[in-house]
Amino acid sequence: MPEPSLPKAEKSIVKGCLEERLRIRKSLRILVLKVGSQILTDESGALSPRAFGRIARQVALLRTEGIRVVLVSSGAIAAGREKIGLGKKPLSLALKQAAASAGQSSLMIQWERALGRHGIHTAQILLTPSDIVDRERFTNLERTTETLLSLGIVPVVNENDAVATFEIRFGDNDRLSAYVAGLIRADCLLLLSDVSHLYTADPRVVRDAKKIACIHGISPEIERMAGVSRSGLGTGGMASKVSTALWANGWGLPVGVLKGDIPSGIFRFFEGRTGTLFETHEKLPSNRKIWIGHFSRPMGGFRLDMGAAKALSEGKRSLLGAGVVGVEGQFLPRDPVYLIDPQGREVARGIARTGSAEWMDGMQGILVHRNDLVLTGQYHQGRKGER
Repeated sequence: MPEPSLPKAEKSIVKGCLEERLRIRKSLRILVLKVGSQILTDESGALSPRAFGRIARQVALLRTEGIRVVLVSSGAIAAGREKIGLGKKPLSLALKQAAASAGQSSLMIQWERALGRHGIHTAQILLTPSDIVDRERFTNLERTTETLLSLGIVPVVNENDAVATFEIRFGDNDRLSAYVAGLIRADCLLLLSDVSHLYTADPRVVRDAKKIACIHGISPEIERMAGVSRSGLGTGGMASKVSTALWANGWGLPVGVLKGDIPSGIFRFFEGRTGTLFETHEKLPSNRKIWIGHFSRPMGGFRLDMGAAKALSEGKRSLLGAGVVGVEGQFLPRDPVYLIDPQGREVARGIARTGSAEWMDGMQGILVHRNDLVLTGQYHQGRKGER
């Protein structure tokens, strides 16, 4: 029997989603691939050379089209478990760090072998959050990654789990991959996992749950479908991916989720044959603006009156001392700061020209220049395409 035809409105949505995927594909220059440990291991939990080979073949094909690829790869702890005989038992932080340290070299060997078969060299980059939030380290990392890509080398990025703690870490490699994509101003981030789509409900529980091919604007309903908590923190699986997409879409990065063990899955995704695309119509800003608005760690902030908050949200205005009613925390000139309205909502982030002590002493003039300021939160959402 022929498949039932889709309603006209649904056909339009499907067509629009395919067109958006093809548009991204056509303009693709830099692609970040996050590869989950479930994709890189076999049933016993050991690294699977076949899985590495499957992804390496796709990376090689992408490169023939001039597309530069960065891999954010999980799997170090899984490799370490196998190497030092830890099995599948729960691990303490110390044992996880030991497993990551022991397994990282095995993980890189697999990538070197798989990509080396296609004449591709690799380079290892291990990160901690301080490498991202510190502006100087961020700039050095950006320069190093760009140089590697220009030399035709595929960077393989992972969190430095050997020194990470529960309190100071990215949280998971979904979030880390978004940091990396923002760092290099990638055109798209694809999360390769054992999760194939976002569904309207849990398909393991609801038999007629439907796949969602494309999402523009992650609503509270979408977050509930994925199991994202009210605090915005993911609980793993699709929840983590939706939380990452919501954050990354905010600065203009489209994010795709697809099953990573599908042969030619990356190409099938862009053809609209698999996966979910979280699209955004935001314009991708400079990586400096991405760092200020999304990666920086403010040392304190300025409290604004409503007039200043409105002025900043309506146009590209600098923050003047006349619109500030107070400061929070202690900060120096050139420190990142947040700007909040009278209700305590964040309006923007920026780089302070004046320290908190100087403001307290009555210094006026420009406190944050418009070139060093990025709208955030609901104020950003009200001005699409903020650069």
